[in-house]
Amino acid sequence: MIFEMLLLGGVSVAAAEGPQAPLAALQSCRTITDDAARLACFDKAAAALDSAVQAKSVVVVDRATLNKARERQFGMTRRDDPVFTDAKLPEPRRLEAKLISVQPTGSYLQFAVEGGGVWQTTEAAFAPPLPGAKLVIEKGAVGGYFISYGARSVRARRVK
Repeated sequence: MIFEMLLLGGVSVAAAEGPQAPLAALQSCRTITDDAARLACFDKAAAALDSAVQAKSVVVVDRATLNKARERQFGMTRRDDPVFTDAKLPEPRRLEAKLISVQPTGSYLQFAVEGGGVWQTTEAAFAPPLPGAKLVIEKGAVGGYFISYGARSVRARRVK
């Protein structure tokens, strides 16, 4: 299983050369040629890394969790988050979501979807889907989004 490490704090451990982040200290142990010294280094660095994980200053997540987080942010206007860009996760182009509720806002509709996202149509939409329906949200060619349900498709934007 592939794991990505997110260093979220300024926790450091004392190493022979001075303070280093827990992951850097663990990586530096690989350069030690003496077996006993390398083992001692790994033991010390592993303990420091474990302490940092327990203190929540280092968080270890798998790629599947990162992908789910990226999907939850689908459609939100944001700067590129280094958590996702460093992990080289592709931007999703399509999302399938279960509709939780529909609220009319004038001639537009606001959709609340499973996972907490809220989308609003940017053009008049008639015959709204019923709660529980499957929505397909796709990124358009010029940066907009389309929500499809049944045989209908409307332009939309994420509002929350």
